[in-house]
Amino acid sequence: MNEINGRQLGAMLLISDVYFLFCLKGSISPAALTGFLAASALQLLFALGTAARGGASVRPRIFFLGYSVFLGGLVFSSLWSVGGMIYIPCENGCGIWGRLMTAALIAAVCIYISHEGIKPAARASVIAAAAGALCLAADLAGSVSGGDWKHITELEGRGMLSETVRGFALSGGTGSFAVLLGSAKGDRAGITAGYFAAKAAVSSAVLLTAMAVAGRIAEITERPVITAMQLSQPFEAQRIDSLFLVMFVVFAVFTAALYMITATRLMKELFPRFEKYRSAAAAVLMTAAALVISGRELLLLRAVLAVSALLLPLTGIKRSAAGNSG
Repeated sequence: MNEINGRQLGAMLLISDVYFLFCLKGSISPAALTGFLAASALQLLFALGTAARGGASVRPRIFFLGYSVFLGGLVFSSLWSVGGMIYIPCENGCGIWGRLMTAALIAAVCIYISHEGIKPAARASVIAAAAGALCLAADLAGSVSGGDWKHITELEGRGMLSETVRGFALSGGTGSFAVLLGSAKGDRAGITAGYFAAKAAVSSAVLLTAMAVAGRIAEITERPVITAMQLSQPFEAQRIDSLFLVMFVVFAVFTAALYMITATRLMKELFPRFEKYRSAAAAVLMTAAALVISGRELLLLRAVLAVSALLLPLTGIKRSAAGNSG
């Protein structure tokens, strides 16, 4: 059933990709940009194989359910870790209870969005993505005039292979892409190409802005993108950190909701008799996953899972075709 269009699917996936870019840890350099672009190009090649075969209609549902729960756990874990860097009045005034209250509110909103279904979430994602694009455009415009562009090439970071692995690891949309592509209207190859091209462009804009604004700090700060957004001042009398706070929280909500929607859809396929409280069950599983992750990045594991999410549907389709021919 075609429930959403390609633009809506792309917006949902891009929000998750940008959210994990915001939470990026460690130094960034031109090698990071090259590695992320290489990862996007490889993912496009893998994904076009799935799209050319009509989408991931045959897929290991248990794997994608576990992957969605794992990514949801990463969102909640990263929110807890980043809480110390971003000023949220309730959190800063109430300590750990403030963080717990914020996390509970976000989880409640995600359950509501998931319960309402993918169509309302997809429509709202387009609006949220457009607002985020305007914020990023303002930040990029400010960095053009006030950024430290001449020192970007001097920034030191990881090697090309390591950055490519990190590019795969921070791909937040691959699992949901494989699951939800079949629900999108239009040419699936075109949707796939458009999404990964937009992802490469947005990743480049975010990383270039962060390197230009943060300058040498990008080599030593724990979360360079967040630091750059806090330092940016595209308008003469106003910094952008307040607007970034709003965008960060909104993107976190939509990212967690995307994984919850994906998980509940897979639960429906795997356990058709389990009709009630699927969204609540997904939220509980994601919270448990966040406790297990406990702030760790797990880049290599995430990269392997991201690649598997794009390759496993192809394996399933091939096996299905072989079984039908036999």
